[in-house]
Amino acid sequence: MTTHAGPEPPTARADVCGRSWDGRRVTVVGLGRSGVAAATLLCRVGARVRATDARETDALRATRTGLSQLGVDAVELGGHSPRFVDDADVLVVSPGVPDSAGPIQQATARGTPIVSEIELAFQFCRSPVIAVTGTNGKSTVVSLIAAVLRAAGRPAIACGNLGNPFSSVVINPLGSQTVVVVEVSSFQLSRCVQFRPKVGVLLNIGANHLDRHQDADTYVAAKAKLFERQTPEDWAVLNGSDPRCVVLGERIRAQRVWFGTDRANPPAFRLASATQRALPENAQAVLQVGRLLGIPDPLIWQVIRAFRGLEHRLECVATIRGVRFVNDSKSTTPDSTRYALAQTRGDVVVIMGGRDKGLDFAPLAERLHEERVRGVVLIGESRSRLRRLLNGSTTVTECETLDEALQAATGLVGPGSTVLFSPACASFDMFRDFEDRGRTFKDIVRRMLDAEGGHETAGPAAGRPPVAPSASHGRLPCGHSP
Repeated sequence: MTTHAGPEPPTARADVCGRSWDGRRVTVVGLGRSGVAAATLLCRVGARVRATDARETDALRATRTGLSQLGVDAVELGGHSPRFVDDADVLVVSPGVPDSAGPIQQATARGTPIVSEIELAFQFCRSPVIAVTGTNGKSTVVSLIAAVLRAAGRPAIACGNLGNPFSSVVINPLGSQTVVVVEVSSFQLSRCVQFRPKVGVLLNIGANHLDRHQDADTYVAAKAKLFERQTPEDWAVLNGSDPRCVVLGERIRAQRVWFGTDRANPPAFRLASATQRALPENAQAVLQVGRLLGIPDPLIWQVIRAFRGLEHRLECVATIRGVRFVNDSKSTTPDSTRYALAQTRGDVVVIMGGRDKGLDFAPLAERLHEERVRGVVLIGESRSRLRRLLNGSTTVTECETLDEALQAATGLVGPGSTVLFSPACASFDMFRDFEDRGRTFKDIVRRMLDAEGGHETAGPAAGRPPVAPSASHGRLPCGHSP
């Protein structure tokens, strides 16, 4: 894999194309992790930085103090003033900021360039980039690809939308052999201009974020931007069993490698029938990326088998009186909750609900009607809509808090059952993010465990060994999009 082509090594304040950022006026909109990382990077390269966030919390006030000490010119909380955009040379937008936000509308009207944090970081990345997108499974696949590289003795960093911002990675110089494996969302891709990964991976295209994208076609178009600037020197790894990925793949200029099905793969990338049966699609994607990197199949399989999953993704927290409590807070779509149900054996009670993203819950409702689903406990803003969809076909309980929901769910199950916390909705109505939501769930479960004397401890998630697939065990712990 090669790094960016370009001029002689640029100065510390210039990007990979040799453009200086010294003195450029940049406004960062949104001060989540990616916004703070972008502001930090911009200060490091000499830009004149201002930052604005519509929220005002104790945590953000502490962030404002830290950014001011770093050299950010001004930090505005609790609203957006036009002056923060009026004379900006560029806006850097966090993924949580909708297009309807005042600064976005203002910058669009003025013709001010708007880029995502991923785009900004890429302009300062001198290492090869592997980028992974899709509706479900991104975080797990990014983590596995990085693990495969490290197992092969190659330096690799996993970053992006899974919690470690891309901008945080490129603040410090990276070796030319370090591979940056980036998880990218549709929001981030929609504001990319130069972003060009050496390897782009598209896992699947389901329904997601229709509260932010105009329609399903707009969502697919955002995912397609992963490959927009690739050339025949680059690679695209695509899901051949997803019809929308296949259609998108026909328009890609990069060399294509397929997983899911063996669509015209070159001999080196053929997938044997046994491999397709043994490995779920996301694990096949990891296998194909490893092959592109010249890593032997046996080592890739070894890493996949040893993988123990990620926090908030089908994570078993404890077993209490024979009941398993599973944290799948990363589930923010109906598709991801359907996946979680498919991986959960035996009787189950599902705790779900949160901020409605305008997605279609009908296919999930069908799964929730199964006899083994002993009940559904609803929380959050979407409760009334979800109750109507379930239409009395299963026991439905509405609760105000997650603590109440856990108590209600526990009353519906017996030994050998699972309480599955898989919200299928965004977290922002009740929590800071999915991580805050998942840790709250785990804290409550641990208090319940302590009340039992703490004698029973965490067991395999959803009644299965917490390992990735082998030839006889074809499941991979799989993350979902935020």
